[in-house]
Amino acid sequence: MRVGRFYCELTIGSSIGHLLLWYLIIICTLGLGSFLYPYALAKFVINKTWIMEGDKPVGRLRCDLDIPSQIGHVLLWILLSIVTLGLAALIFLYRVGCIVANDTVIEPVR
Repeated sequence: MRVGRFYCELTIGSSIGHLLLWYLIIICTLGLGSFLYPYALAKFVINKTWIMEGDKPVGRLRCDLDIPSQIGHVLLWILLSIVTLGLAALIFLYRVGCIVANDTVIEPVR
């Protein structure tokens, strides 16, 4: 039994704009912004996703992840990445997905 499906309204233009914004942030922070980028990318895609039932939207995904909670995780992963010479960064990407998913809610369409 199928309840519904996801529909992502992500456009090429908004993707390029998001990428350029983060490219500038990464340059201005001398690379430290690259640890925040995976969170921002996942949140960006999730916030543009609808839950559809047939052709009718019945809900929308919204990620409530905020910067202070990201900073704690990022500091830990920067430290682990330095200690493990970058190997922890591979696990970091999976953890980002988990953190973003845990901070995502479904809003009903009104």
